[in-house]
Amino acid sequence: MSGDGGDGMEKSYVVVVQCAKATDAVCPGFLCEHAFNARIDAFAGYPAERPMRYNAISCGGCPGRAVLRKLVNLKKNLKKRENIEAGSIVAHLSTCIAKPSHHGPRCPHADYIKAQIGRAGLPAVEGTRFSPRAEARRRDGIYP
Repeated sequence: MSGDGGDGMEKSYVVVVQCAKATDAVCPGFLCEHAFNARIDAFAGYPAERPMRYNAISCGGCPGRAVLRKLVNLKKNLKKRENIEAGSIVAHLSTCIAKPSHHGPRCPHADYIKAQIGRAGLPAVEGTRFSPRAEARRRDGIYP
């Protein structure tokens, strides 16, 4: 599976949309960032030999209405200040949004957030880091 929902070779900037509740409560975002730098899990399709940038943003809280504004602003600044085109950017929904986990069930607003990413003109990929224990619990129905 490609990590970007398309051709990983064309992407140079990854933005991860994290759950505001999870980041406020306990999650520093380290495991998502670690998976990106190690090019594992949802980032496995990105070439390790090519430098890529990483940025994490909060969804802004339920229902995720801030995502569109943040991504539009990010795209504008990347273009203006670093000449990075929108076609080089891919957005990932963090696993705590995209899948059920110990944080809670799949975010009830995940599809809305994905739609906002699309409205910003970016591809959306579900997931970041895939914990082996959480994946087993999903398979076993512990995390519905």
